[in-house]
Amino acid sequence: MNNSQKPTAKDFIQAEELRQFIEKEVLKVIDEMTKREDTTKEKIQGIAKITIELIKPGMKLDELYQNAVKLDDNCSELGPIVVLIMREYEEKYAKKALTQVSQLIKNKKYDEAQNVVKKILQYKIAN
Repeated sequence: MNNSQKPTAKDFIQAEELRQFIEKEVLKVIDEMTKREDTTKEKIQGIAKITIELIKPGMKLDELYQNAVKLDDNCSELGPIVVLIMREYEEKYAKKALTQVSQLIKNKKYDEAQNVVKKILQYKIAN
């Protein structure tokens, strides 16, 4: 979705579903951590805090993806969640974007194809 387009209800539903998925997965990790004796209360609070800071209600889908991949920057326990999210992103959006670029090139819309590639690269560099 480019910046000139307004989010649709579908975008909101997808973003909300992703946010809820992330929150549930983080809660599962926290639950597992509470069962281990070597986990401190501070560690659990830190994971909850970073999740709340990065994953907020009302965020757009692209913002959620960008923030979700940062979850394990300071909390390695959240690494498996980040891997799931990145895999989903690759399957849903990167492949779709490549198909779109191919179609634009076939239609000789080189500038549009270049813009799509730039957006993909910007996202990948940012994350």
